Amino acid sequence: MPESNFPDLASALSDRFPAPVSAILQGFAGASASLRDLLAVAPLRDLLGATGETNVQDEATAKLDQRANSIFMDALRLPEVARLISEEEPEPAELGEGAYTCCFDPLDGSSNIGVASVGSILGVYANESGGFYPEFNVTGRGLVAAAFTVYGLPTMLIVASNDRVDGFAFDPEDRSWRLVSPGIRMPRAQYASINWMYRDRWPARVVRGVDLASDGLRGRYSGSMVEDILRVLMSGGVFLYPEDASVPAGKLRMLYEICPIGFILQAAGGDAMDGRQSVLDVPITSAHQRGPLIAGDREAVLRYHHGYVLED
Repeated sequence: MPESNFPDLASALSDRFPAPVSAILQGFAGASASLRDLLAVAPLRDLLGATGETNVQDEATAKLDQRANSIFMDALRLPEVARLISEEEPEPAELGEGAYTCCFDPLDGSSNIGVASVGSILGVYANESGGFYPEFNVTGRGLVAAAFTVYGLPTMLIVASNDRVDGFAFDPEDRSWRLVSPGIRMPRAQYASINWMYRDRWPARVVRGVDLASDGLRGRYSGSMVEDILRVLMSGGVFLYPEDASVPAGKLRMLYEICPIGFILQAAGGDAMDGRQSVLDVPITSAHQRGPLIAGDREAVLRYHHGYVLED
């Protein structure tokens, strides 16, 4: 096999992150590769569809949710990690005296398995400035790194520090992650990703914000957040998942969905807000706290903000 001209993950991370954070990101990448393999044979292993059970957040679980959760829980049980917070676990898993807390969604968009791309999301938080316990006191400003994987063609891993975003593709021949998109910067918005079918549930301020943010853009919405976020990041656009009458507080989870995605898009030159403020400034007081997310092109996000904060 000829040697690849693309840098591998370990060498690309070594210059950007302290060794403990690099180890965590490589653990996440390894788990992503394992889950990719499982997804590839899911129809042949009777792994599609729901289990008939619900998770801690009273949401229907797919057959692969628990398998994915076990893969990531095992991969991230590292000396550098003090605790793990997973979407699939009712309580944080306390591990030891590590300097970091890893918050993750092991299988984002699991209802789309078999029909659209799904993914995994990671936020790596430093246990500083009050940390997580004894009082749960944290914001997205505590992130030191974030990543997400999209299990598509190709399988892509996006990794961010606070000022740089890189994209890696999985090479199944030598089972490596290779740097194919260094220093990603978001282009100007072309697309708006939102479920327009919820419009009749939106408060007036959300309607104003959505109309302003999406003005002049083309619609692209897959129903799989990581797939839509990858398009926004690489092709330019804005992703909108606002609150509505059925979920007045918003539906996405702060620690392992909203903040890591917001961190990544801001590092790529975009922005991420809940409508009123940066998602990275929202106080988080529980492991599975929810919120709205408006993220992507900075001008589009600010247009949403201006419409949202107008008095009704």
